[in-house]
Amino acid sequence: MSVAITGVISCKKIEESAVEDEEIEAYLSEEATLKRAMKRTSMDTRRLAKALESKDWIEIETWANELKQGIGVSCVNLYIKTHPGVSAEFIILGDRFYNATNRLIISCKKRDTEIADAQFAKMMKSCEMCHDGYKKQDNDSSDE
Repeated sequence: MSVAITGVISCKKIEESAVEDEEIEAYLSEEATLKRAMKRTSMDTRRLAKALESKDWIEIETWANELKQGIGVSCVNLYIKTHPGVSAEFIILGDRFYNATNRLIISCKKRDTEIADAQFAKMMKSCEMCHDGYKKQDNDSSDE
């Protein structure tokens, strides 16, 4: 049995559709990933606060590292990917958070409560400033 194919056969349209679907799925998964990352970092922030209260330096360092990666890298990068044209102010706030977290981690090695508390306060201030500016913008744009 033989099969004869006549005419031009192209998979281009199917490939283009698949690429568009993948891009949409990737964008949606990045939004969902950003929400999951923010939720996880919220829990990590509470854990860090408890560790600071009990002066558990190993836990402080652990949760500060988790937050440095979670917000300082993942959340900031995901936000930038899902919100093209983000302002320089957002980048600066992300850097402030990252730097405060790094200094908090360094304070663990010295077991310096005063510096750890000050850096945690700076870290939280950068969170508040970012949320005040950017979460409000996100809510305003979704109302339209």
